Amino acid sequence: MQFTASKHSTPEEIWQLILITLEEAIRNEVSSASSSFYKTEDGLECTIRKKNGDIIGNCYSESDRMGNRRWTINLNTTTEKD
Repeated sequence: MQFTASKHSTPEEIWQLILITLEEAIRNEVSSASSSFYKTEDGLECTIRKKNGDIIGNCYSESDRMGNRRWTINLNTTTEKD
């Protein structure tokens, strides 16, 4: 799953775009309190977690060469089957 956001988007704005992009069944399991953003050499990344702390997936961004960031969401394969 992917979406594009401005390179100036805040983590709060990115989080809302992540939630919009996720399927409803997965979105209902996501906890913003357990999930987190962190900086890497390549930019901002995110770990998406359930309320109990289990990892649902992760997100990373890369330049789209148009001045924006293309975000990719990778879900754990066990989450997709549940």
